[in-house]
Amino acid sequence: MDYKVMGTAGHIDHGKTTLIKALTGIQTDTTKEEQKRGLSINLGFAYLTLNHDNKLGIIDVPGHEKFVKNMLAGVAGIDFVLLVVDINEGVMPQTREHIAILSLLGIKDFIVAITKTETVDSEFRDMLVDDIKQDLLSLIPQAAPFILTDAVTGLGIPLLTREIIKFMQVIRPEKSHSLPRLNVDRSFSINGFGTVVTGTLIDGRLSVGDEVIIYPSEKKCKIRSLQVHEEPCETVYPGQRTALNLTKVKVKDIGRGDILTKKNNIEPTWMLDVKVRCLNNDKFALKLWDRVHVHIGTKEVIARVVPLGVEAIHAEEEGFIQLRLEEKVAVKQGDRLVLRSYSPVTTIAGGVVLEANPAKHRRFNEQILASLEIKESGKLADIVRDVLKNHTKWVLTLKEIASELNKSGILIQEALGELIEQDEIKVIGPGFITTTHFEEGSQMILKLTSDYHTDNPFSPGIPKEEFREKIPMLKLKELEEIMGKLIKDGKIVRQDEFIKIREFEVTCTEDLRNERVALEDLILKQGLLPQPYEELVTFSKNAEDILNSMSNDQLIYLNQTIVIHRQVYEQALNQITLFLKDNTTITIGDFRDLMGSSRKYSILFLEYLDKQHITKRQGEGRILI
Repeated sequence: MDYKVMGTAGHIDHGKTTLIKALTGIQTDTTKEEQKRGLSINLGFAYLTLNHDNKLGIIDVPGHEKFVKNMLAGVAGIDFVLLVVDINEGVMPQTREHIAILSLLGIKDFIVAITKTETVDSEFRDMLVDDIKQDLLSLIPQAAPFILTDAVTGLGIPLLTREIIKFMQVIRPEKSHSLPRLNVDRSFSINGFGTVVTGTLIDGRLSVGDEVIIYPSEKKCKIRSLQVHEEPCETVYPGQRTALNLTKVKVKDIGRGDILTKKNNIEPTWMLDVKVRCLNNDKFALKLWDRVHVHIGTKEVIARVVPLGVEAIHAEEEGFIQLRLEEKVAVKQGDRLVLRSYSPVTTIAGGVVLEANPAKHRRFNEQILASLEIKESGKLADIVRDVLKNHTKWVLTLKEIASELNKSGILIQEALGELIEQDEIKVIGPGFITTTHFEEGSQMILKLTSDYHTDNPFSPGIPKEEFREKIPMLKLKELEEIMGKLIKDGKIVRQDEFIKIREFEVTCTEDLRNERVALEDLILKQGLLPQPYEELVTFSKNAEDILNSMSNDQLIYLNQTIVIHRQVYEQALNQITLFLKDNTTITIGDFRDLMGSSRKYSILFLEYLDKQHITKRQGEGRILI
């Protein structure tokens, strides 16, 4: 089944709604006010089953200047446009603005329906049609078909229907098959059912029973039922206009401009990086801190403009801007938007989101500008490399990259394969890292290890945990992947939980050896009444280095500050084992009396054995596992 969405566009009272009714039999002006005034205020919806394999959703958008923001909400998700022009009035200012908006949103496919053609004499008809074609020549593609219609008499309706079918067979807009995303354009309540929302599914699939999240509020809800073209269904697909009956949410909690999606698919943001194109309007330019209306998806929000790399972007110019929003939006890279001036309200520019969750930029940062140019280029391999290069995490999975770029996993996999073949990225576990970051990580590991040897000459090596603290852009498992390569290359050696440079050896002078023997003897004599670590390090000027150099073969840390000698530990463990051969359990008091320790250190010792899974608590005592 092929699903497409067609939107109408045109000046007020040019016959859009009447034409839709002639095509479908559906009256899209549904409110009493709309029917009384004879114009569309809100979005109207209809559908047309053209044949078994083709179903068309239709969005009838309002044409009056006061309702342009509703028109902007309606064009989100449409595939092609039915441009309606009254033969008597021709191309009007609102017609031009609608075309400009559609152009800014990247919509290039038009069918022109010239309406009310039987209201004029046939001798004038050709002249009026030629005038309309001439006026539209520079505004829409020259290949756009022109159909003469009259909704009252039925003239041209069959021909228009055939042209729509032809468009549906030819147009193949890219639909993302990542996680689902639906722009909500209406919400209402139905007695006995609860909250219902409508919108066009622009990504992925949704099914009955799915848990979904409303953004930007991040409220959770569940899909009770689905309808497409007034027919119940179990699953909806990209391009379908759908109605969703939701549970666990009230009408007041969801409305036009919200996004329905799955968990971890989108992140609400206060800022957007955008490539914009200004219209031919000398009255307006995009300057620093200009306040504008931003229309994106079905959402309208106010924002401040920050031009990047230039002081301002003028009429018919293109450039990069960062939008600082006055409320959060939830969008994806590649989404299109329209900018309207704050006051008076006029459409001035449009563009595409290049980065949906950017950091705040300095205006003339060459690195940022270069990154935005890569994103604008549209070459997926370059964009993937740029994401990996500039992300706060150095390693991203295929799923994370696909979500970041709003592209299908298949396309991302192809781009990653190309980059791997060119040795521009490497595979780390389930993730991917740029070769540059891989080499940087390797050098950081080598430098940290070397510096640790210099600062801790008596230690066998640097604990692996310290790398995680000092290289936060990589997880410990990812660091271990890089370490594995360095070990294979013979540059470092792993000993238990320590890493050392292959050539490093602990060296010790006679005086240091004597200090070490004396300190070790002190710890042995203290037995199970040990001094805290902070007291031990005052034993001599080199005591801290000596303690660090003594491996787990010699010392046991009961916690971060209490250390005992391994010989003492093994003797105590042997005593416990012998005690438990003759007794059911050993209590804290039993251990204290047995070892001549204190209650404090007895508790610490027994808790340490629990953590090592040697003993476990049973009532007031402990037993061997």
